[in-house]
Amino acid sequence: MRSEGAVVAADAIDHLQRLALQLEAHAFQAEVESRSGPSPRLHVINPVAPARTEDVFAAHEEDGEWWFWLSWAGRIGPAEDVATAAERVASVMHVIRHPER
Repeated sequence: MRSEGAVVAADAIDHLQRLALQLEAHAFQAEVESRSGPSPRLHVINPVAPARTEDVFAAHEEDGEWWFWLSWAGRIGPAEDVATAAERVASVMHVIRHPER
């Protein structure tokens, strides 16, 4: 039998993997990292500007609803709406390209 913490971590990983697939469809690199700290995270890289990275976390509220969060405690949205969450992460990761001169 798994501990409550293990179940919560597994649920977080499931949500983050779904978000990773959506972000990869937006051409971002995304990898779930579950061994680098107490909470699983999704490490996202903008391949156009590799210095632009962000970590996304999934956490559940007291009512049991799961939410995605940016590393700086910015609430992204409910984990059930993966498409909107991916769009919001993509907007945070967006890089404005300046025309070449």
